[in-house]
Amino acid sequence: MRTSLLLFLAGAAVLYVVAATPTAAVGGEWQPIGNVSDPHVQGLGKCAVYEQNKVTNCGLMFAKVVSGKVQTSSGTRYLLDVDALRLNGSHKIYQAEVVDQSSGGSACKLVSFGPNC
Repeated sequence: MRTSLLLFLAGAAVLYVVAATPTAAVGGEWQPIGNVSDPHVQGLGKCAVYEQNKVTNCGLMFAKVVSGKVQTSSGTRYLLDVDALRLNGSHKIYQAEVVDQSSGGSACKLVSFGPNC
């Protein structure tokens, strides 16, 4: 009887942990970023624009991250909608995919950035 109770409690604990785990951690699906104003998210957006400028010399100036998604299946990847100021003075929204290479800072690896400037 005592063994059955222990098995039941262990099974219930496992079910609780599985049910409490966010979908992004289980299936690797893109999830909306709850707070795009977070300094870490804004830093990743700024890093993405900086890295894009190094490759294309577009002269973009980072304004802010306006929305985004995060995926945490194998590392942390971000799909960010970044508002940037172009050389002609107009703003344009770019989509940047970055891999977070920091633990609290804003170092990123730029995977893609578009559309072209």
